[in-house]
Amino acid sequence: MPDRAPPIDGNRGRLQRPPTTNGYRVATFADVVKRHGLTMGMLAAIGLALPGSWNLVAATIGRGTEHAVTYLIGLAGMGLFFAYWSTRHGYPASRQARWIVYLLFISVVEEVTFRLVLPSVLADKTTLIASHVLSNVLFATIHFFTLRWRLVNCIATFFGGMGLSYLMTEGDLLLVIMVHWLGTFINTPAPPSSQSEGAG
Repeated sequence: MPDRAPPIDGNRGRLQRPPTTNGYRVATFADVVKRHGLTMGMLAAIGLALPGSWNLVAATIGRGTEHAVTYLIGLAGMGLFFAYWSTRHGYPASRQARWIVYLLFISVVEEVTFRLVLPSVLADKTTLIASHVLSNVLFATIHFFTLRWRLVNCIATFFGGMGLSYLMTEGDLLLVIMVHWLGTFINTPAPPSSQSEGAG
């Protein structure tokens, strides 16, 4: 049998705009990876290639390495929640595992790019607050084009990004990534398929 998830009731079109005039929508996991995952991954790679970027990463993961047990307990709790939700809703384990790993990847590359590297680059040319606003405007705009999210969802993404930027003032990149990962799962707990576009 095909490895498909059952539809999420009431979620069809929850995030995406209606299909284009030729009927296109972001309808599969592969679409999400190619359109959004690749874009965000490339932006993170470019950001990390900039001078000083790895020093920023090193400076913001110290708390996580110093309190590794606490963070591992948190990760274990999140893993149990992910597994419980997926099992309760009858989603295939292998499909959900791939999606959850993808969401972790997205959480890492987006936080490195939009809450760490880009604000640091922009802060040299403007104020710190303006650098975070500009970074999160770009963050939300990318979702509008790559995932074809509705404008209202992109606005919510902007404010969510600003919340993560505020959390990033604590200087704890690992914590921000974990919060992003959990929030992204709650918002899009399963990949889109031809049966459901609730996660798209």
